[in-house]
Amino acid sequence: MSDGKVVRKKIVIADTEETKEQISDDINMMVTSMIHKDGNSFARVSFLRGSDWAEGIVPGAGIEKSKGFDAEEIRKLEMFLKEEEKMILKQAKGVNPLRNLFELP
Repeated sequence: MSDGKVVRKKIVIADTEETKEQISDDINMMVTSMIHKDGNSFARVSFLRGSDWAEGIVPGAGIEKSKGFDAEEIRKLEMFLKEEEKMILKQAKGVNPLRNLFELP
């Protein structure tokens, strides 16, 4: 759902290799609008689970900072970013950061 600033999506990170088991509670994902800096375009992605958080970028599929997620969970979040990069970038392109500023529908 877009609130004009970020796209929020509830996800569950699962083991995609053999078991397909859920490894954690629901994780909320927030995506910024596209950011253009030094000739590059990217979106920032945040994963939130209670007081745990992780921040990364796409393209690049890297988690830059985190607190509360273990190394295996970070690896799976990075794998999720890589696999869902096109979807995340599409969402980021649809975010309008000015919508809430002017309270537009």
